[in-house]
Amino acid sequence: MAVPEDAGWRRVICAIVLAMMFVLHAANMPVAAQDTSGSTNVVDAIKPALEKAARDGATVIVVGNSTDAAKAGQDANEPGISAILNRALFRFKLTLGNAEQALGNMKVTLAKASPDDKINWLFYAVVAGLAGIVLGRLAAKPAAKWVRDVFAPKVPDVPTSRQQKIGYLLFRGTTFSLFALFVAAVGSVIVIIYAGDHMPSRATGLAIVWTYMAYRLMRSIYINILVPNVPNYRMINMDDVEAARLYRTLLLATAISLSIIGLCVWMDHLGLDINTHKLMLMFGSLISALLFCAIAVIHRSAVAQAIAGYGSLDEKPFWLRSLARSWHVIIIIYVLGAWAVSAVRLLLDQPASSGLVGAPLGVLIAALVVYGITLVLIDKLFAGHEQRQLQAAAAMDVEQDTPADTPGEQEASDDGETDASTGSVFKGLLEHAAALGIAFLGLAAIAQIWGINFGDPSNWVARSLDVIVVLFGAYIAYRAVELWIDSKVAEEDPHAGAEAEIGGEPGGAGATRLATLLPIFRNFLLITIVTIAGMIALSEMGVNIAPLFAGAGVVGLAIGFGAQTLIRDIFSGAFFLVDDAFRKGEYIDIGTAKGTVEKISIRSMQLRHHNGPLNTIPFGEIKQLTNFSRDWVMMKLPLRLTYDTDIEKVRKLVKKLGIELLDHPEIGDKFMQPLKSQGVKQMDDSAMIVRVKFMTKPGDQFDVRKVVYHRIQELFEANGIHFAHREVTVRIADDDKKPEAAKQKAAVGAVQTVIEKPVADTP
Repeated sequence: MAVPEDAGWRRVICAIVLAMMFVLHAANMPVAAQDTSGSTNVVDAIKPALEKAARDGATVIVVGNSTDAAKAGQDANEPGISAILNRALFRFKLTLGNAEQALGNMKVTLAKASPDDKINWLFYAVVAGLAGIVLGRLAAKPAAKWVRDVFAPKVPDVPTSRQQKIGYLLFRGTTFSLFALFVAAVGSVIVIIYAGDHMPSRATGLAIVWTYMAYRLMRSIYINILVPNVPNYRMINMDDVEAARLYRTLLLATAISLSIIGLCVWMDHLGLDINTHKLMLMFGSLISALLFCAIAVIHRSAVAQAIAGYGSLDEKPFWLRSLARSWHVIIIIYVLGAWAVSAVRLLLDQPASSGLVGAPLGVLIAALVVYGITLVLIDKLFAGHEQRQLQAAAAMDVEQDTPADTPGEQEASDDGETDASTGSVFKGLLEHAAALGIAFLGLAAIAQIWGINFGDPSNWVARSLDVIVVLFGAYIAYRAVELWIDSKVAEEDPHAGAEAEIGGEPGGAGATRLATLLPIFRNFLLITIVTIAGMIALSEMGVNIAPLFAGAGVVGLAIGFGAQTLIRDIFSGAFFLVDDAFRKGEYIDIGTAKGTVEKISIRSMQLRHHNGPLNTIPFGEIKQLTNFSRDWVMMKLPLRLTYDTDIEKVRKLVKKLGIELLDHPEIGDKFMQPLKSQGVKQMDDSAMIVRVKFMTKPGDQFDVRKVVYHRIQELFEANGIHFAHREVTVRIADDDKKPEAAKQKAAVGAVQTVIEKPVADTP
């Protein structure tokens, strides 16, 4: 059984794959640095004094670097982003000036952390951290073995459903994360016990343990997205070799980046000089950003394939093609831009901008997990519907070889099949709604983390999110109405979407009354939903919609007075539909036109003549309507027989033939009344007109007529009954003056006038 692919799930996974390219960059965002030495913030410290002296008219002489003081004074007076960049550049020069002393400052920091002015403690602290990791893994090993022994045999090698795929990946990701946290907890306890009251040793061991925990957590995310070891459970379209390569590359970049991050955080806890700390953070985060930018360039084709999904890229929507071809450029620009912003904020001693990348990444991971759980719940919810669909399909296959069910069993089967069909329709809508809803909640969470106040009506972001909520609700309601009505129309008329046979016989049975009215009702509901949603959205955007309602009323009055014919057409059509005068697919005659009802709108309908022309008829123009496709059809066939025919014999033969045709394999079930003889209906000059009749449902009479004519011809020939040929007797007066050729020409003209009578164009 093929595993169904879900476009929403694939795109969410692809989005998180993109986010993983710069996951560690979020961790590189520093905590606001605090200047404890006071050596580099002298300019900031004297700024208030300088400004106060300038206001009082005093002259202040600054002893020291006059260039720096002048630069600081100029920056204080420069507004906007220019002043911010100048201050950041000034701070960067100061920080970069201490680069030569960075290694010495680190040695001094380590020496100060030693209780005996030696650095032997560092070696033992590192050993303690590594020992904590090893002991933590040994402690978790029995639990890991138990999980493998219990659950591994239950996992099939080839999943048969999306539910199995998602369930396996969620379970594996959860267990991997729990084991990583358990190892970190055990290692932390061991480090704390070993270090005692020596805070530098504790900070060293904990930095090693937590760095390892972060690495294991990231590995859990990578392995459950790329699934290099169990390709049958991979949810994205990526080659096995490419998935394994990308997985190894990400692990290497993650190890390098986390090592840099751990080193920076560890030295900061030991009291490293603030300028050296800033320098380490800036260049460490730059290395991390460049690593993941390189990964984006190297693996751009593999990730592009995952974004595009299955099938040809040229057949995908424009936005998806554009994203697949340029995703690495977007990632590089965003990562480097985020690094630049974080570096500026770090230099200016402002709060960290970790939310710039960390917030979208964290929300994306949470959204991925929630969406996966939601899909599993949806699959479980509709599992009964899909099972009933399979049972209904199997029953249809067996139905040909088994007797017909009882009415009660047949009714139950029909109800089950309808329920399964409706369930399958709404399953896709529910999945789509879940994807959009989770995406919206994710956007709201990111905005909240970034400090956007949703209660402020002047905030355009908050108003935009309100509009998104309205549009989301309207879209879901629109799709629900459309899918539900379309499914009902398909149930009422299974052949509604099939192309009609060109040149086929007219007068067949049309759609049901419900299938005729539902499309009109659907259009009305959709217009109502779009109108209401548009009004609410405009109101949320601050537009006063009261004048729009007033204008709509004025326009309505103008239409009412100026378009009386239009109003007449609409009301006439409404009453025709209420009276059930015609339905879609029926053959009708309104006097001025005839044909099959092909389309019904609010004010008119379209009739397709059986010869091809399409007539559009306003409802107000219909004075009389004849329906050829309602309930039943009585077909009467005239037979021209010779005068020496035994009428009683013909009646008996036709009656016997009618009984035989009831058992005919093709048309036997189409008779509502069997074939009968009506006797002689007319005495013509050259024949007796004997008429036979039968009753069928509209549309079936043409198939039955072909068989009846064929069987009657065979039956009469076998029993010596002859059909009469049309004969015309022409008497020519004797006129010796006219030549013989003129007499024959006059006779032929008289015969043609009688024989070649125009045949009425009837359905």
